[in-house]
Amino acid sequence: MIKKLFFTFIIFGNVLPLFSQGITTDPSLKSYNKAMVWRGFNHLWSYNHRVNRLGSYVHLDKNDIPKGTHFSASGLGSDSTFYSIYYSYVESPNLRFYQGSVKVLVTGKETQLLNEGKEFSVLVPEWFRNLGNYKSLINGFDIKSKEKADQPILFEMHLDDPYYSNQSNEIKFRANVNWVANCRSAECSIFSNSTTYELTIYYLIIGYEDQEALPFEFYNKKSYAWTTDVETPYDPTKKVLQGYPNKFEKALIGIKSLGFILNEEQWLQEMNYQASIENYKKTEGIAIANIGMQFLGWKEGMKAHAVSKAKAMFAHKKPGWVSMSLNTTLIQFDKGRVVDGKTSGQMFWPGWNANASGNMAIDEKILNFNF
Repeated sequence: MIKKLFFTFIIFGNVLPLFSQGITTDPSLKSYNKAMVWRGFNHLWSYNHRVNRLGSYVHLDKNDIPKGTHFSASGLGSDSTFYSIYYSYVESPNLRFYQGSVKVLVTGKETQLLNEGKEFSVLVPEWFRNLGNYKSLINGFDIKSKEKADQPILFEMHLDDPYYSNQSNEIKFRANVNWVANCRSAECSIFSNSTTYELTIYYLIIGYEDQEALPFEFYNKKSYAWTTDVETPYDPTKKVLQGYPNKFEKALIGIKSLGFILNEEQWLQEMNYQASIENYKKTEGIAIANIGMQFLGWKEGMKAHAVSKAKAMFAHKKPGWVSMSLNTTLIQFDKGRVVDGKTSGQMFWPGWNANASGNMAIDEKILNFNF
């Protein structure tokens, strides 16, 4: 009955708050005791492109409604995007959550390493001040070209853990971004060798007191090569994450940093970053996690199955290699719960190197949960 009611309210554009959707059961919880945690995304074009805009993030809006957004824009060729967003809803009286976003601009010459490190200061409300510990997670990102679509070579982003300033009542943290790109498609101008992208990092800061939660960071890497003959399959890795034994009832997993480096500039057709907990054992303090990473420059049959077959005639396969990273944080805590979810969608981009700032490059959805 709950599912039927929830479906009806979505159809008519009225969405019940989280407690009415059957997610939150403790009426004593405040909005700051609840959060959406981004666990990655899958992005798929029907054929390969330069990157004009790309990204995904999740959040709770001011009415505690869970929402997810995907960003997608290609270069010259029009195409449809098929995407999935992975996330967890987390609630606990022992955790406090503060969400927001910061922007970093990377600009310079093609093929050169562009590094931007920037410290941010955020004035936080009284309920988020003077806590014993703060931990930051990446709750998604949006990378958007400010001049032209390029082929990526290297992309990395990382959030340092924040600290609290008693003098200013601010949370301070640093974001680090590395970017290398080039444009060697037939439509790329030989008179322009600059690249400019704006990266928005959506963050989630978790505050807690000693003994109420405990974080552990885990570093995950994957490297592989491909030819123009065999498509590289998606093959997530099962990992054992060791936490503190026999103390904490629950555990969540989030993303601390992610990135990739390619042998040279590549077109993109599909990208995967996923982290999930398959099973958590309190007595051993062990979380069995699935960690997945994938970069595909081409997929078999992309020309035949392309949404825009006339434009896809010019799509090419290239051999290459990639080294990817997905660094995760496991946070153990008590008195709460974690509910995982996945939402998928589809969007269309007209191509023609259009400006990627418009609404056609954005698709927002109310997030689903499987009970």
